Amino acid sequence: MSVLVVVFAALLGAVVGSFANVVVYRLPRGESVVHPGSHCPACNRRLGVVDLVPVLSYLALGGRCRTCKARISPRYPLVEAVMALAFAAIALRWPALEVGAAMLPLMAVTALLLMAAIIDIEHFVLPDALTLPAVAVGVLGAFLTGLAPDLPRPAAALTGALAGAGVLVLINRIGALVLRRFADTKERLWPVSLDQVNVAALAGAFGGVTIGLLAGLASVLVSLVARRQVRLPEPLAYGLWAVGLVVSTTTLTVPTVTAVAGSVLAAGAWALIGAAYWWVADGISGEEAADEADEEPVAMGFGDVKLAAAIGAILGWEKLLVAIFFAVTLGAIGGVAARLAGGSRVVPFGPYLVAGGLVALFVGDAVIAWYFGLLGVS
Repeated sequence: MSVLVVVFAALLGAVVGSFANVVVYRLPRGESVVHPGSHCPACNRRLGVVDLVPVLSYLALGGRCRTCKARISPRYPLVEAVMALAFAAIALRWPALEVGAAMLPLMAVTALLLMAAIIDIEHFVLPDALTLPAVAVGVLGAFLTGLAPDLPRPAAALTGALAGAGVLVLINRIGALVLRRFADTKERLWPVSLDQVNVAALAGAFGGVTIGLLAGLASVLVSLVARRQVRLPEPLAYGLWAVGLVVSTTTLTVPTVTAVAGSVLAAGAWALIGAAYWWVADGISGEEAADEADEEPVAMGFGDVKLAAAIGAILGWEKLLVAIFFAVTLGAIGGVAARLAGGSRVVPFGPYLVAGGLVALFVGDAVIAWYFGLLGVS
C-alpha cells in the first residue's frame, strides 16, 4: 500500500508539474492559466491528450511540436519530472498510513514554491499569486501536518512564517538603508506600508512581540486619522532599533531573546499584512500602486520576504534557520561558479531559498541534532 501511495504521488506530481508549466508561462504575461486550453505557442494548435502526457509526450515527439515542428523547451519535462520526484519524496518521507493527510499541504506548498522559483529565474519576479497563497496553505495546513511528529503545529507554523518574513524584511530594510548611505526611503504608500514594519521592529526591540504588533497597528490608525502616512524616518527608526537591542542586554527593558524575537516577529507580521493588503488592493483596482521607492537599491527583494514566510510555515522557525543557511551557501557556490564560468546570467536569491527550504524540510532535524551534538547539548 505504501508503494502504491508513492507511485500515485509521483503521478500526481507529474500532472501538477504539467499545470505548473502553464502557470510559469502565462502568469508573468498576465494571461489566464485556465483559458484557453494548452496550445503550441508557435502555431497556436490546440494540444490533444496525447500531447499532454507528462514527460512521455515530450520524449515521443522528440522535443518538437507535432504540427509545426517548433522546438519545445526542455524545461517542460524537467519541471514535470522534478515535481513528480518531489511529491514522491514527500509521500515516502511522510507515509499516509502513518500521518494521514499531512503530506497534502506539503505538496501544495512545494508546488507553489517551485513555480515561484522558476518564474523568478526567468523573469526576476516572485508573484504574490503564488507566494501569499503558499503562506496561507502552510499555516492553515499545519492543522494536518501537525499530525506528523517532525512537522510544525499551527502555532509553530505561524511563528515560522512570521520569522521567515521578519528576518528577510529586516535585511531588506537595513540593507537598503546602508545602500542608500543612510538616506531615508522615498516610499510613501498609504495607509499600510513598510513604515509599519519599521515601527513594529523598533517597538518589538524594546517591548517584545505584542508591543511591536500594537505599535504597528497604532501607526496605521494615526495615518488613517491624518489621511497621510505619518512616519519615522528610517535612519532614526533603525538607529533607535539598534539602541533597543543594546539596551536589552541590561535589565532596563525586556531580555535580549525577547527583544530579538519581538522585533523579528512583529516586523514579519506587518510585512505580511502589508503584502496581503496591497495584493488585494491592486487586484481590485486592476493596477499596481505607484511607489517612488521602486528604483531604490535593495539588499533583498520583497518577494523573497513572502517566499521565506511560506518556507517558515512548513518548517517552523528552527528549521527555517537551517533553510537560510543552505540557501546562502548554495547562493554563494552558485555565484562563484557562474563567475568562474564567465557567464553573465544572474540567478536571483529566490530559487536558492526554495532549494534551501526543501533541503531543510527533509534533513533539517538531522542538521540541528548534529549541530547541538557539536555543542555537547543533548
